[in-house]
Amino acid sequence: MAKYRSFLRWWLIFVVMILLTANAYTFGLISEVWNNDFTKLSFVNLTLLIITSIWCGVQTLHFSKLINNIKVPTAALKKLNHNIEIGWFVSDLTLTIGMIGTVIGFIAMLSGFVGLDVENVNTIQDLIRELGAGMSAALYTTLTGLISSAFLKIQCFNISYSIEKYTR
Repeated sequence: MAKYRSFLRWWLIFVVMILLTANAYTFGLISEVWNNDFTKLSFVNLTLLIITSIWCGVQTLHFSKLINNIKVPTAALKKLNHNIEIGWFVSDLTLTIGMIGTVIGFIAMLSGFVGLDVENVNTIQDLIRELGAGMSAALYTTLTGLISSAFLKIQCFNISYSIEKYTR
């Protein structure tokens, strides 16, 4: 059982992610993000989170099975440690995608000032609508980028720490 400790930690993280997603769906947060994030970059981040989380689980299970052998090849551990760099890269990528969405949202928000006629009530109402749409897209992409990055970094840290602890 101790040999599968890192996999069980990954499984706990994955189950927490599933429960949080189920709660977000129940409370309508997922449809709220879908309706308000016109860039859909939030869903690119969430897709990367799901795919990379499953990949991290496979890598963690592979490590757990590998250390059950009597003699573990050092090359296999180095390769596994090198593979985890992909997970670290994707965690940074989700953060970057979130920031790109933030910038796009702010640009969309500020584009409402172009051709603004302050004496016309309709243009002021359109401006407020565009400000709200741009701000919600900016904040939702930032939020999903931060959450995705945090969950992926936790998973990558789990396997990296386990490999480091085992090789000491």
